[in-house]
Amino acid sequence: MKIAFILPHGGRAGAVKSTVKAANGLLKRGHDVRLLVNNKMDDMRVRLRRLYWNIFYSGSSDWLNTFKATIETFSDIELCVFEKDETVIGSGWWAAKEMGRLNSPGIKRLYFVRSMPENINDMRAAWGQDVPKVAISSYLGEAVEKHCGQRIIAVVPNGIDTDEYYPSMADKQRDGIGTIFGISYHKDPETVLGVLKKLRNLCPETPHRVFGAAKRPKQISSRNYWRLPTLEKAREIYSRSLVWFLGSYSEGFGVPILEAMACGCAVVATDCGGPRDIIVDGENGFLVELGNVEQIVNKIDLLLEDSSLRQRFVEKSAITVANFSWDSSVNKLEQVLSNL
Repeated sequence: MKIAFILPHGGRAGAVKSTVKAANGLLKRGHDVRLLVNNKMDDMRVRLRRLYWNIFYSGSSDWLNTFKATIETFSDIELCVFEKDETVIGSGWWAAKEMGRLNSPGIKRLYFVRSMPENINDMRAAWGQDVPKVAISSYLGEAVEKHCGQRIIAVVPNGIDTDEYYPSMADKQRDGIGTIFGISYHKDPETVLGVLKKLRNLCPETPHRVFGAAKRPKQISSRNYWRLPTLEKAREIYSRSLVWFLGSYSEGFGVPILEAMACGCAVVATDCGGPRDIIVDGENGFLVELGNVEQIVNKIDLLLEDSSLRQRFVEKSAITVANFSWDSSVNKLEQVLSNL
């Protein structure tokens, strides 16, 4: 098959990495795959910012650099040329909106639902189109039906690469609590900071380790925060954590949960959508109420105090991770594409 993925941008976003992983998986199976990346906003200011990040943050290289075939850029999707029977996949809501402007005859279209748009107009413009859709989680599939009356044809989850994420040190070196920090409302920074504050009072001797793409907030010590860490550093942070928590308000999937599980952490996450497909509450982790700082802290404290429960979660999590391989994900996507 000839396949083109439409992306709104490159960079370090999880959606970019997941799209590249899927595209590389299809390439490995012999398909003709290319990425088409919007460069409309790629002005001098953006280029200077990327240069700054590459100089001062060693982990900030673009995930697009890991794609193993052709990458083309565009500023107007209507000028892109597609072959007859080429499958065009819009990755994310922006790409789905843009695909609605395509007039290329003979192409096949697929919309990959990866996240919740921030407003209802974008949601309807993207999800309301009569185009086949797959979603990375059942949560997003349900949202598409609820808000736009459209049905997805399959759930194709993200995968986890256990060659990248695995316990990188002995268990006796685990001594802390970890999380990811982001500034968007989806990531609910107030809840994350509230949990960290309470944990500092509850267990001041337990180290906290936090990473993210955002500038370090003043509430987190510079000793405990890594901005845009390398893969190796992120793996180390996960591997030093006894418990990892996700405090988001909304997640289309929740890749950090799988990364933490693969590195041997016990996980606590808010019931923010995507994690429902990964965590069975009380079996391989805990799901807690959105924004409930007390409940998150209580579950973390329980896992710190109860080593047998924590170990049971870790063992169950290893089984969960095995069910989310990239090979399995690409299998599902390939099957969907062959039936379009």
